[in-house]
Parts: sequence; C-alpha cells; structure tokens
Amino acid sequence: MERLCLRLLLVAMVLMMSCTSLPLSEYITPDAEWSMVIESLDDPQQSVTIKNSDATTVAEQKGNTLHYENLGGRDIDLTLAYVDSKTCDGGVEVLATIANNEQGWMVRSFEGPSLTGLKAGVEDAILIPLGTGFRISIKESLAIADKIKNGENPAKLLSKKLKWAWNSELSHFECSLAYPSQHCTMQWGALQRKKGGVYFASHDEEFSYKYMNIAFNPLTRDVHLGFRYMLECFPGEKVEVAPTVFKPYKDEWYECADTYRKWYLSHRTIIDRPEWVKNCRGWLLAILKQQNDEVIVPYEEIGGLLADAAEERGIDILGLFGRGIGGHDRFYPDYRPDPKMGGEAAIKKGIAEAKAKGKRVVLYTNGQLLDMNETPQYWPDTGRVVTVRQRDGKMWQQTYHKYDSAPARHFGLACHSCNIWREKMLSLAKEANDLGADGILYDQLAVFSPAYCYNPNHGHRVPTIVYGADRLDNMAYVQREMSKINPEFVVMTEGLADYELNAVGMFHGYCRGANVPAKSDFKSRFDDKGAVQYYTEMFHYTFPENVMTMRMTSPSNSRFSMNYNLAFGFRNELELRYAADRDYLQYKKVPRIEDYVNVRTVSSRKIIREMEESGDPVASVKYYKQALDFQQKHAELMKQGRYLAGNGVKLNASSQYVMANGWMTHNGDKLGVLVWNVSDEEVTYDVAYKGYKATAVYAPDKEGVTLGDTLGAQSLHLVMFEKR
Repeated sequence: MERLCLRLLLVAMVLMMSCTSLPLSEYITPDAEWSMVIESLDDPQQSVTIKNSDATTVAEQKGNTLHYENLGGRDIDLTLAYVDSKTCDGGVEVLATIANNEQGWMVRSFEGPSLTGLKAGVEDAILIPLGTGFRISIKESLAIADKIKNGENPAKLLSKKLKWAWNSELSHFECSLAYPSQHCTMQWGALQRKKGGVYFASHDEEFSYKYMNIAFNPLTRDVHLGFRYMLECFPGEKVEVAPTVFKPYKDEWYECADTYRKWYLSHRTIIDRPEWVKNCRGWLLAILKQQNDEVIVPYEEIGGLLADAAEERGIDILGLFGRGIGGHDRFYPDYRPDPKMGGEAAIKKGIAEAKAKGKRVVLYTNGQLLDMNETPQYWPDTGRVVTVRQRDGKMWQQTYHKYDSAPARHFGLACHSCNIWREKMLSLAKEANDLGADGILYDQLAVFSPAYCYNPNHGHRVPTIVYGADRLDNMAYVQREMSKINPEFVVMTEGLADYELNAVGMFHGYCRGANVPAKSDFKSRFDDKGAVQYYTEMFHYTFPENVMTMRMTSPSNSRFSMNYNLAFGFRNELELRYAADRDYLQYKKVPRIEDYVNVRTVSSRKIIREMEESGDPVASVKYYKQALDFQQKHAELMKQGRYLAGNGVKLNASSQYVMANGWMTHNGDKLGVLVWNVSDEEVTYDVAYKGYKATAVYAPDKEGVTLGDTLGAQSLHLVMFEKR
C-alpha cells in the first residue's frame, strides 16, 4: 500500500547560542512530536487526531528510518527518514509525504516535527509576519508572566489583536498565525538575538493554507517554532507537504528576509505595475453614499470637491466607495450607478472631470460579500448558491451595522472556487473600466484566512480549501483579462499577503502596521516596553516593489502619521467617510463627537483625536503636501530604490527615540537615509554608511538644511550619500 512518509533532511550545522555552540539537529530528533488530523467524509463534525506520542504502534527502526503501521488503528502507515541535506544551505529542512488509504476519511492537517527546546535569552526576540511585521520581546513576555503568576488577568496584559496569548493550561505564551491573510503576510519569521539567530520558514511554492505556530515557556525559556499545514488529502491520494526550513543566520534579521526573498523569486514573479501605480502619491478614499442612504458626495462633485481636495494635499488617486445604488455595504454585488445621484451619465462625467485634472480613479467592489437582505434577484437566484457552506452546513456570513438609523446588513461570503463568482468578478471589473476607472479594488481579498467549503453545488469536491489558491487565481484571471482591454488598468485589494504580489497592483492597507499606530504604542519598539512591538519595515524590506497605502480612517493625518508614512515607504491614504469628515475636508472645520452620534462602526473619538493631533487644519494640510512632495521629489530613492530599512545604517543620536531607514538606487551609486526624530525634543545625530560619503541633507518643511544640523521634534532629515 501507499505509505505516509516523513523525510527529515538534516545537515550538520552549528548555531551560536549565547556562548555555547549547539547543532539544530539536536532539536529535531527521531522522537520529535508530529500530529495529523483526519476527518470523516460522511460526518464532517467527526475528526480524530493522531500523534506519535499516542504510542498506538511501535516504530520499527532501520538505520535512519522509522516505520509505523496502522496508526491510530487505521490504515495509515508512517515512515520517518532522517537524511543528510546538501541543498538547505546550512540549515534543517523538514519534508513530508502523506499517502492516505483510510476509506471514508480525509487527512485535514499535518503538524511537525517542529524546532523545540531552543532556549531564549532575556534580550532575545521573535520576529513574526503579522501584518507588516512585529517583534515579540522575550524580556517583556517574562515580565508579563510574572504578573500573571501574581494573579493579574492575562486578557488585560495582552492585546488579542497582536495575537500573543497566554495559554493557562500549558502555562506558556503562544500565537498561531493563519497564512495567507493579514494575520500572516509571509511564510517566514526569526528567532532574533543580539547577533544571529534562527530563520524559520515554509518554502511552500504553492503558498498554501497553513498556520505559523510559535510558543514560549517563561519557566524553562523554551521556544517552539513550526507550522501546521492544512490539507485535503482524500482516500487513495498522496500529498507532498511543503518543506519547513530552519536555518541559522550570523548577524541581523535582514539575512532572513534576503533568504526568503531569494527563494520567493525563484518560484514566483512580482507583477509589473503600470508607471502611474509605481509613482503614485496615494489616494483619497471617499464614500459617496453610506449604508443608510445618506449621500456624502454626489457624483457631480467627484471632479470638483474630491479632485480639488486631493490636489490641495498632493494626492493623485481617488478611491470611490459607496458608489452604487445601495451605498457602502449594501446591495452587493449590485453596483449600478444610483439614479438619484444622476445615474451612469453623472458618474462617468465626474470620473472624466477628475481625470482631466490629472487624477486616477479606482472603483470599490467587495470581493466576497453578497447581501442577503436586498439584492434584486441576485441573492435568491444566485447568491445563496454561491455562498460558502461551513462544516455544520451553515452559510459563512458577516454582518455590518454602520448606523443606528439603518438596519444591520447580513452577507454571505462567495466561494472563490465557484466559477459563477469568478466570472462575476470579471464582469464587475469590465463595468468599472466602462465607467472610465483606472482600476478596481476587490475589498477584503487579502484580509481573511482561508477556510473549507462544504457546499456540494459549486463544482468543487467537498470539502475543499477556499480563499487560498482560488482567491489568487481569480484576481490573476481578472488582471490578465483586463490587461487585454486596458493595459493601464490595475487590480487592487484590501489587506496584505505576499502570495498576491503576482496579481495585485496595489494594496489598500488594512492590517497591523499599515493602520497607523498610536505614537505611544509605536515608541515601545525603542524602549522595549511592549510584549509585541511594531517592526513595520519587515514586509517592505523583503518586498520593496510592493505598493501599499497607509490606512488612516480620518480626513486628516497628523505629523506623526505623515512621518510614519515616509519612514516605511507607504503611499498615503486619506479617508472621507461621514458628513462630518466632509466638513473638515471642505471647510477645515474640526467636528465634535456629537457629529458622529449616529455612527456605529467607527470610533469617532479616534477620528477626532487624529484631527486634534494634526493641529491647525491649514497648517496640517500644508505639511501634508510638503511631505508627499518630498517623497515624490526623491522618488528615485523613496519609491523606485531598494528599501534598506536599517540594514547597514549606522546611527548615533542624543535620544533613543530616533530611527534611520535607507534607500539605495539599483545601481548602487546613490543612497538616502531618512532620519526620523519620533520624540518631542530636538536632537543631535550622526548617520553613516560604509563605503559612502554624506553629501547633503534635506527636510520636507525646511530650506537650507546642512549636514550636522540638529533635528527638530517630530521631524525628518533625508541625508544623501554618494559612493566613495
């Protein structure tokens, strides 16, 4: 019979840990823990977990091979083979082949063997690809563990949004990040030490559904690193599970990003974006009509109010949300122009007027939501058929309730493995192009994790993994077809996930790190005060070609937000969502909390706080444009160059709250280092880069800056270098 084989490819290699040399192979041994989950095809609610620690059979060992039979009393065999690797460049590679011969059962997941038992030092950290990147502090985790031991509530000490959770049963910290989604945007992470550490990754060329699992025991200081692969291996089938790689690195985490990038580019290309996307400044996101039928911006003002407000701030794209007959989050997927707002002729005219003023226009479309309340004909005739069915047979749903004055809207989630939805996505893109738009945003399609669909009416087998390869295939399909019609047309989506870089021209930033953090939260990365700290440069360093907006759900951006935008290579985003936002945008009138009293799904206090932190609206708009003009003036580096983050940059400053990120031209002749003073005090600094000589310095809001000048509070200097 076919066998389930696990081939562990190990090489002799050494990891420097503190002052002791330890081979990684000591942490993946013949008895290393592994597990699989099998699911009944007759009753999806019934599943069984099989582990090697269950000892249901005794392994037969021959040399470096372990052989099991009838695991868990079922017709599943397991062969573990430990083989020296010559292809892993000094690391440990874990491979698995699953062959399922258990009739009536599907293998649903496989986990391990993982790297277990590494000891973390107090100064160590773990880098995780949550959003744009985060750093888990071992020191702060130990401090929180002490508080938990003293009776404090873990929920009050740890943010659910940042995923680092306390498992009270096992008395350890853990996180499980679902890939591909906004929660796990890449397939690599790192155990980071003062110098060197361990790179861990899934080198999965299919970029398939999986969980990155990390745990830390504060008592023993053991670190666990590994992956759980989600599968659909049916009876009589064999599945090659993707390689899991563990590899030591010598110096800084940039080596890990370089390793992953090199592997990535050997298996996947990054889409060649139109020049207007590569050089774009950002967008003004405007909701024209809201869920409660309130018109915020009529079609006739697209080329007036919106285009002029964008021009005043230096923005060159308009993102039109709530543009259909139902408004925002209503009637999907019906986006017919609203006759009450002038209909098709009016929106076409508005778009044309905006483009005549030099603006590009992208139209909103939700990539998955189907209104279950009112979608004339679509829901009763098609939507209920297209919707994903869960394990228990229920429809996969989301609810959005935005106004007290309007009822909640309930949506089914379309199955991307259903051809009906694939063709609907393409037809919506064609409609956007016909209206004169330069692109389409499929909302949410890099946000949520994959899932299993149990709907038997979609033309796929049951169950099948959806919102994985199918989601990407659909966007790539739309991009290919639209390129034939309009080579300048761009497909966008919300969220972030590296597996979509071959199909998505620009990401609408919605993930941790792309949503501007509170300044106090961000500063924890400098003084090591938070258990999970922003490491925003992690994604952009790995993929500097990526074009992504920085999310700010406000009609203003504070000085901190604008500087954050420039430091990490984002494109700017400004949002007009509510009537009070419009007053700020048009009349520079700061609203009151009472102006948002009817709004349910947004924190009016957060919106107002951003406007208050922006200060005088006139001065705020001035710096807004200065910052974007500055980014554009130095586009050769800050948009088209290779983003270095802090790699190779040597910074000395009079405050710990100063950071320096670099860009280099692709020929290496020029280098720019952006020095950002995050503090509220003036600082002195010195910045250097080996092999380069500083020649000049520039600021977005100050003329005549010279080398050696002090850097003001909440200010930027771009130090220019040339090769020696």
